[in-house]
Amino acid sequence: MVRSTSQRPKKGSRESKFYLLGGGINGLPLLTLPPSLLHSVEQSVLKESGGGSHQAGSILKLKCETSGFQFKTSKLGWYLWAPGNAPLGLTNLSSSSTDVTEDRITTSREDSRSRIFLQIKDLGLRDSGQYHCVRRVGPGDDTDKLVFGLGTDVTVETGLGNPLSPSVFLVRSQDAMACLIRNFYPKEIHVSLASSGPLISAQTHTLGPMANGNYNAIQIGRVGENHTVTCTVKHIGKEMNMSHKPGMISPWGEED
Repeated sequence: MVRSTSQRPKKGSRESKFYLLGGGINGLPLLTLPPSLLHSVEQSVLKESGGGSHQAGSILKLKCETSGFQFKTSKLGWYLWAPGNAPLGLTNLSSSSTDVTEDRITTSREDSRSRIFLQIKDLGLRDSGQYHCVRRVGPGDDTDKLVFGLGTDVTVETGLGNPLSPSVFLVRSQDAMACLIRNFYPKEIHVSLASSGPLISAQTHTLGPMANGNYNAIQIGRVGENHTVTCTVKHIGKEMNMSHKPGMISPWGEED
């Protein structure tokens, strides 16, 4: 059951977030809203670090620095928010020094420096996502509230293949333009759209990793209907350019 609150974040404050809820699984509350929709509470600060790209099979080590509350008596843990999935409670700490789940996930705490740690062995693609340090406040029932840090992103790379240059396609529909970048490795890539006229907007999204460990990406923009558009892709030191003029035939055999 969602409960409302009269508290509001201070202007410019984005350090911590929370959501009031009831119920849970094995004592770990189940969330249904993304962290961007949660509200700030109190003066709690939870700051995660250690994310980034990690090779499959390696060990992930995350750290959460805290301040603004009594650390020694606080219940702290970690949540994983993977794309397309509900948040998953990984561990839950009270005043104990360590908490072990699945034989490969360990959380520990250092009371003297007000911080907790998360270690995951034998990383797999399933471990990719955003990791949040969480503080649970309340008597331990459905009136509890959760205080979330902003999170740190973790991407697990398979590392199975050699560097692979992408295939690039441009697809146009009136004033909408999409640059499709397919099947590349490693993940780091730079994509830009340029127009012979004003470029109204453009945004890049990287998708993956896919089952084969490679990535796809797409950049979507809005341009003038009669303007020529060029997509520039830079990957592992190589640059590729693909241009589209009004009236050209698309890769799917349709004239724009």
